[in-house]
Amino acid sequence: PSAASEAGRSYQNGRQLFQLASCASCHQVGGVGAAFGPDLAKLDPKQGPADLLKNVLDPSANINDKYAGYALELANGQVVNGLIVEETADAIKLVENPLASAVPRVIPKADVEGRAKSKVSIMPKGLLDKLTREEILDLVAYVAAGGDPNHAVFQGGHASAHGHGHGGKAGDGHHGQGSGGH
Repeated sequence: PSAASEAGRSYQNGRQLFQLASCASCHQVGGVGAAFGPDLAKLDPKQGPADLLKNVLDPSANINDKYAGYALELANGQVVNGLIVEETADAIKLVENPLASAVPRVIPKADVEGRAKSKVSIMPKGLLDKLTREEILDLVAYVAAGGDPNHAVFQGGHASAHGHGHGGKAGDGHHGQGSGGH
């Protein structure tokens, strides 16, 4: 990753793209968006921007069980796919395509003959296909920062804050000693 992916990103652009790229149809960041998918402001802190990007590019590679899609086989032979948002003794509420409609379809349990967990995420592939590299970097920065406009990623001149990046390859070979190891 270049220095451009780490700092000096545009908060406003990232926030706008979060909505334009349909992220907000299923995810929340900073209270903006719907809650079908994981709240992106509450991701594992160990997940870096590269992990976020990988999850967007290949959403089916690692599906959290809480957000797994299901295929329901109905008595009339129809198969309905989507995210189960509520289940009672009598009915299953399932959102088939959150990008098209957030209104769940109510299916009486008596009509369900079979149920299988999907191996494919309901998050579609290709959400970033129409964005430029810079737009993708701003969007990933916005999500990685949890929607915080004061996060370091939106500030210029990050290298001095990290204590590395200015020295190039010149050095005495002891870079990193005393910092807890590698």
